[in-house]
Amino acid sequence: MNWHDWQHALLEAIADPAQASAAGSLGLSPAGLAVYRNNYRIGLIDALAHSHPVCRELVGEDFFAALAREYVKTHASGSGNLHRYGADFADFIAGFEHCRELPYLADVASLEWAIHCCYYAVDAEPLAISALAGVAPEQWEALAFEPLPGIALRRASSPALSIWRAHRDHDSLEGLLARPPENALIRRENGQVQALPLDDARFDFYAALFAGAPLAQALEPAQARDPGFDLQAALLGLFQPPLLSAIHIRQGETE
Repeated sequence: MNWHDWQHALLEAIADPAQASAAGSLGLSPAGLAVYRNNYRIGLIDALAHSHPVCRELVGEDFFAALAREYVKTHASGSGNLHRYGADFADFIAGFEHCRELPYLADVASLEWAIHCCYYAVDAEPLAISALAGVAPEQWEALAFEPLPGIALRRASSPALSIWRAHRDHDSLEGLLARPPENALIRRENGQVQALPLDDARFDFYAALFAGAPLAQALEPAQARDPGFDLQAALLGLFQPPLLSAIHIRQGETE
């Protein structure tokens, strides 16, 4: 086995506890491989704690560590960059038996992951509202919008945004769970990440736009949700604060 293959086999053995007999084939003692595995698991658990600080505070250090250990058992890192580890953590929490009495926790984890990803997203120049001046009236229905890399949307079935804000601002959590579900727009500007509330209609509109739908198509779910949907205000909200990196005309959408 050459050096490259040995490294690859070692990484697989570290990430997969099922490979119990791998130590001998790699020229390592079982105890030596166990050390590598333990350090690997600790690194992943620390990465989850870094990206989900509010979740950790909500459930306490011991519970979070146990939860993270269970996640790490079945979710290996797919990248050498630990900032990318934890994408499925919210889904894991939602299906984890011991979190059933904490129905808001998965939503908070999803929100925190979006905040984490937005913070580490690449930089891009925001689009100015003056870019709309060059769009001909007959092209507006086919207009498509590209969000900045540091932009994300999260729909929740709980008041996760209020919970996250209360922890960030060291406020009381009393009464927060009685609030209705909240949608969030996550954005980064000047190195700071903000999470802002969105009503259902505007959330549907932005979600469709950011998924690549042209303007006319994205407007349909928003108007179905709210027949009085204010398109002008929603479009202005794409620029104040800046959420877009580019616009273009979808080919085949215009007559």
